[in-house]
Amino acid sequence: MGAQVLTVIIDGLLLGLIYAGIGLGLSLILGVMGVVNVAHSAFIMLGSYFAYELFRRAGIDPIISAALALPVFFLLGSVVYRTLITRVEFTGPTQGLIAMFGLMVLIENLGVIVWTTDARALTTHYTNTSFAIGPAVVAWVKVLAGGLALALIGAAWVFLHYTLTGRAIRAIGQDRDAAAVLGINVHQLLTILFGLGIACAGVAGVLLGMIYPFSPGGQVFWLAWAFLVVVLGGLGSVANTLVAGLVVGIIQTFAGAFVPFEFVYLILYTLLAVILIVRREGLTSVARRSI
Repeated sequence: MGAQVLTVIIDGLLLGLIYAGIGLGLSLILGVMGVVNVAHSAFIMLGSYFAYELFRRAGIDPIISAALALPVFFLLGSVVYRTLITRVEFTGPTQGLIAMFGLMVLIENLGVIVWTTDARALTTHYTNTSFAIGPAVVAWVKVLAGGLALALIGAAWVFLHYTLTGRAIRAIGQDRDAAAVLGINVHQLLTILFGLGIACAGVAGVLLGMIYPFSPGGQVFWLAWAFLVVVLGGLGSVANTLVAGLVVGIIQTFAGAFVPFEFVYLILYTLLAVILIVRREGLTSVARRSI
């Protein structure tokens, strides 16, 4: 029993790190820009296929693909912001939501055309290997994916707190008009921010592809999970997203280990509802946007 509990805790923490990585880009974009990026999961799906194609065609390890995904998806996000988001950013929440939903549908259907609806998987030499931590057995691929997710989250936190560009982005999140008055190039920095958000989604897709099968239609599932992390953590800092991801990961693994599978999601969303009723700002004490 003790070995099972320890295994569940370790799996939950590693899964929570990945969930935090899933929600990171969505939290940044929503927290600073107020844009509900429902196409977030579509970019996650593209990240999985990005790693899949590099591995299938060139034998590039998914760990390397995670690093390569950062500049590729940053550029993709910057283009999306300049060509789409700037046209709907100030037209009201409905127009922006419709535009992002249309983008999600477009990416999903292009994915079906290119890769069909069949599920794919990334199978490397370490996919089915494991090691022992005391009485617990842990999969190497989860440790690698969790470690990469933690590195991504740490890099985002350092960027936002210790670079001039990151501090300027945080200032925009606090008061966009005041930031503009102070001489901050809001348009340029929002392009960088949206690019970073999509880059985080692309990397998260690589990490998920290392562990789970993926398909174009399955991307909606990760959209729900990303919103779960963001709503649970509140529109706060990167650290809030990390805490929320760990909470979701722990709850899911414990529920999956000790109750029937069909009740896992019921337990997760019931707890989410209870937390938001008790604390409308989520687990954190932040009731307003503050990056």
